[in-house]
Amino acid sequence: MKQTDVEYVTEKLAQLKSVFLVDIDKDWGDQTGTWQDGYWMKDELDRLQNVLSCFADCIGGPEKFKDFTGGVTVRKADIGSHGGEALARRVALSTKGTFSPWTVVHEFAHAWDAKYGWGLSVALQKYTGGYTNTVWSLVTKVLGKPDSGIWESEKTAGRYGRLPGCNAAGYFYGDQPSGSNWSFNRKEDFAESVAMYIGWERNNDLSEHAKKRISRYQLNNGEKDGFGTRDNWKDYAKYFYPENGDYTKTKRWQFVDDLVNGKVNVN
Repeated sequence: MKQTDVEYVTEKLAQLKSVFLVDIDKDWGDQTGTWQDGYWMKDELDRLQNVLSCFADCIGGPEKFKDFTGGVTVRKADIGSHGGEALARRVALSTKGTFSPWTVVHEFAHAWDAKYGWGLSVALQKYTGGYTNTVWSLVTKVLGKPDSGIWESEKTAGRYGRLPGCNAAGYFYGDQPSGSNWSFNRKEDFAESVAMYIGWERNNDLSEHAKKRISRYQLNNGEKDGFGTRDNWKDYAKYFYPENGDYTKTKRWQFVDDLVNGKVNVN
């Protein structure tokens, strides 16, 4: 953050707080007597505000957003290879690069889930007919026809761990998520489902990403998807490609829609 941006940024912080109950953990300033730029940039605060406005608009407005998330503090942090991390009322975004609109919604969805003791992801798992069982997952990997190694994915076409139970968590997803890999679990499922709900055919900053997640299952095996990953997409289509390619036909879209409209008991 540049010192010349302080007046503008101060107003932006006040807007984020008043509209969304979002605080920014400032890493810039002259507390030591010398100005420190920190990791935040002026345009990132603009982007964050725009994405949260989009998020709020899609779930019924800022008041619902504040109620769902309960107030969140956002900071920049070294979080390894992750683009973001979240707990209840806390979101961290990586210092190793800027963030995408998808990452913001994904992490705020985690914070939403965490506020309710991770009960939203449990409810999604139940709603979609999935379950988590590490023992049965191990049996599947050893005796079944897995698309992963026993203890890790092999990060090559057909071996990323996309099939039910072929992941680190032993998560057997139900219905059709928009994707899966070795890191997939019910918490990631919920966060990705929220991001898909926000982005799907709404002509916003998440929409292209959402479309790419579905359209890749129409590719031939061995082709690269819109994110640069080569896999056996046609073989996975029955697990992930919804009826007529319409994500609104999935149980995940319906679950999030019911959730934002107060039809899911979150207590």
